[in-house]
Amino acid sequence: MSSVVVIDQFRAPKCEQCAGNRGIELQLESAQPILAATDGVISYSGEVGRIKYLVLLTRDKKKITYGRIAETKLRAGDVVYAGQQIAMSGLRLYFGVRESGNGATRDGAQYVDPMPYLAGFTKSRNLAVLVSGSAMDQGKNSANHQC
Repeated sequence: MSSVVVIDQFRAPKCEQCAGNRGIELQLESAQPILAATDGVISYSGEVGRIKYLVLLTRDKKKITYGRIAETKLRAGDVVYAGQQIAMSGLRLYFGVRESGNGATRDGAQYVDPMPYLAGFTKSRNLAVLVSGSAMDQGKNSANHQC
């Protein structure tokens, strides 16, 4: 079985340019398929500082960021569905969530701890992926923070 370990927890930044960790960092044993956590539209697919990112915009205007991806064929405007493979990871994966509101970013979004949005992790011989759940689709909190 592949293992997934959270190696860096969410730390809310005090301002848009302030230090912090705007998501979680996961360590994987090997490259893994990354599945969409929920339905949405890809709003960004590209590199920032030579690190590849995908940003998924959900129906309720959440922005889900997958970072440190190794490969994807998706482009901005592509529609994706919960559970669909959207990329391949490297040995690390960044996962972040921004919610609409009076946040610290230029577009008013606020970085939030992504752990409550995760239904859990599926682990199998060839797969360690983020799995969709009612917490992401309905904005409910989940107490399951274990990987």
